[in-house]
This record gives sequence, C-alpha cells and structure tokens, in this order.
Amino acid sequence: MDERAREAARIGDIEALYALIREKPDVLSEIEQREFYDTPLHVAAAAGQTEFVMEFMGLKPSLAKKLNQDGLSPLHLAFKYEKVETARSLFESDKDLVRVKGKNGYTPFHFAVTMGDCFVLTKILKDCPECIHDVTNRKDTALHLAAREKKFEAFQALLSSLWSSVSSTVQIKKLLNSKNRNGDTVLHIAASEKQPKILKLLTKCRIDLRATNSNKLTAVDIISQAENQQQSKECLRILRCAQSKSIFWSIPWCIFDMVSQLAYEARNMTGDKSNALLVVTVLILTATYEAALSPPGGVFQANSEDNDTSTAMEVHSGLRNTSTGRLHKFLTKGKSTSGSSVLSTTEFLWFFIPNIGAFCISFIVTCFVLISNLTAFFWSALVVALSMLLFCLLVSAVMVISPNTESADIMYHYVYILAYFLAGLMYIIILVVVLVRLYCKILNKRHARQKP
Repeated sequence: MDERAREAARIGDIEALYALIREKPDVLSEIEQREFYDTPLHVAAAAGQTEFVMEFMGLKPSLAKKLNQDGLSPLHLAFKYEKVETARSLFESDKDLVRVKGKNGYTPFHFAVTMGDCFVLTKILKDCPECIHDVTNRKDTALHLAAREKKFEAFQALLSSLWSSVSSTVQIKKLLNSKNRNGDTVLHIAASEKQPKILKLLTKCRIDLRATNSNKLTAVDIISQAENQQQSKECLRILRCAQSKSIFWSIPWCIFDMVSQLAYEARNMTGDKSNALLVVTVLILTATYEAALSPPGGVFQANSEDNDTSTAMEVHSGLRNTSTGRLHKFLTKGKSTSGSSVLSTTEFLWFFIPNIGAFCISFIVTCFVLISNLTAFFWSALVVALSMLLFCLLVSAVMVISPNTESADIMYHYVYILAYFLAGLMYIIILVVVLVRLYCKILNKRHARQKP
C-alpha cells in the first residue's frame, strides 16, 4: 500500500490515489498517525507534482506540517529541489507552512533564501512578513544565510522587504545586528565571505560597525586578517568609509528612530487605544491653547490709563526706547502694551514655556495618530489645520501676549528652536519615510519582473 501511494505521488497519478482510498478509506489517517514519515505529499512536493499536491492538501491538509525522517516538511522539499510552482501553491494554500521549523531549525523560508529566487522571496515576505524574524538553531537569520550563500539579489530583496514592512526601526535594527551562536552579525559573515556588494548595502542600514563576535573581532578585523586580495581591499575601504560617516549621522539617526518608533506605535495601535489617545491629546491641545490666550492674571486692556498702547510688534522689533538695564528689565515687568500679559517676565516665561512645550508634544502625537489612521486627503487637511493653529499660538505668545521686549526675545528663540525646527524636522522625516517606501515598492516591482 505504501509503495503504491508513493509511486502515485511521484508520477502525480490522482486516480491511483483515489483507488487506494476506495480500497482503504482510512489510509490517510494511518499515514497521519505515523511520526517522521515520508508521506505521499512529501514525495509529490519533491517531484514537483503540483496538481497532486493540491489534491492531497484538500484531502488531508494537516500532513503539510508533518516532518519526514530527514526533518523536512513538504514545503522544505519543494524549495530544496527548486520546485517553484509547487512551493508557491503550498504557500498560497497555507501561509503558516513557510514558518514550520525542520532540521537544525531551518524553515522553508530559509530554504527559499538559499535558493535565491527574488520573486519567491518577495511574494513570501509580502504575505508573511513575520517569517524574516525566524532564526535557526544556530541563531542564524535569513540575512545570515543569504550572506553566507553569497546570494546578493536575495539579500537585496530581504532588505527592501524589511524596510517596506510594518516592522519598527527598533525591530529592524535588532534584526540587522542580531548575532548567531558564534557571535557573528550579518556584517561579520559578509566580511568573512568578502562580499563588497552586501557590505555596501549593510553600511547604508542601521548596522553596528563596531560589533564584535565571540573571538572579539570586528568586521574590519576579519577583513584585515584576510589575504591581500582585491576584494579584501575593497571591503576594507567600504567599512572604513562607513565608520567615518557613522559619527556624523548618529544624532540624525537617533531622531529618526524616535519619530519612526512613534509612527510605528501609532500605526499598530488598536482602535480603542487610538481613540483614547486622540481624546487625551485633543484635551491637552484645547487646554494649553485656551490657557495661552487667557494667561493667569489676564492681559492689559486697550483703554487702560496706565499702559502704553503701542503695538506688540513695535515692542518686539525694538522700536521703543528703554532706559533701564537688561537685568532689571528681566526681573521686573516693563511698561506693557494692550493685550500683553500682566505677569512679570519671569512669571510669564515659567508659564508659557511649559505650556507651549505641552502643546507641541500633543501636536506631534496627534499628527502621527492621524497620519496612521486616516487617508492621505483627510490627515493632510487636518495636519495643515493643526499647523495653522500652532502658528497662531506661537505668534500670539511672541508678538502679542509677551509683556516686554526681553520676554518676546526669549519666547522668539524658544519658539524658533522648539517649534519651527522640530516641526520642520518632523515633516522632513515623514517625507523621507514616504520616499523610502516608494523606493522599496519600485524594487519589489523590479523583483516581480524576474518571475521565472
């Protein structure tokens, strides 16, 4: 019975399979009860009999996760023997099959990486992006395997899919810098295999150039110990050039990490948490805005007899002449204009600096939540409206409500650093993220054209 079933699977004879079932209806249940057994599904997958495989999957789909005596599932075998169409059909029938761990902890996805088919990898990562985080028993990631097998195009597909996935920059950085049991990162593997193209790709990512393995060697040390070959010289040049640039880009990358992590948290937040966060941020925005327009103690009125009615713009522009020293004017409130706060300079700054800081933080959080949960038209319209509100608040605090020239100057510099710089940087980073995602989509389309 077993030999007949295997032969039917090898040649893809579906009628022979049903003949066996008619003779013994529980034959598939008996096969399922056996541990580590070469089922007809294994044989058909290894032989590339796609129609037989799909027919068998309809009858007994649980056998697709069974391992044979070699610790391999049917999908493992399909990738091992490069039966692409069969592997694709198995994967489309059950996305979880690509994460079944077999011998040495290898998943079918790891086999696909060593095969190096970019189209298959892109398809798998699009439908099951979590599989890129799976590791072998030696803690090798898919990136380790691609670098070791010198599969540059597969490595490129992995990186482009990783950056275009829903993973946060923290998760991506952790994966890129993960170490196997020997303490080697992907950078160590690429250096030991003398892969300048892969090294160049890695140096453009968030890779730790100073990471050491179990032998206390960095990637530069590994290249330096290699024989004096042209490839070694090229690899060494790439790594040293990247090290010189890493210091300059450390602070911008840290800011990018924080912003990207905030966007990731907002994007993956549940509906209830997102609504609760929006309610809190809107309350903070409303409270801080109202407090700025109505500061403690109120403001001087236009009909006050003891205040100057010159405009706040004139005060800020330095058109008024004052005879007191700067220290005295900072400690005590000068002669103020209509609409300016009755607070002294010190009290005014102690109130307005934290108030505007709270408004800006809530403004940024609200923008990210809106960007992550609304369509481009609605979130862009709301972000523009919030930006106008922020602009009005800052102009009011600097030009109108500031009690004197000194407080206006201090508020102006504070607003310039905190608001304009941070807001501008936020928009630049959003633009960079959008461009990176567009670039990754273009790469994925190029890989798709390589369909065999």
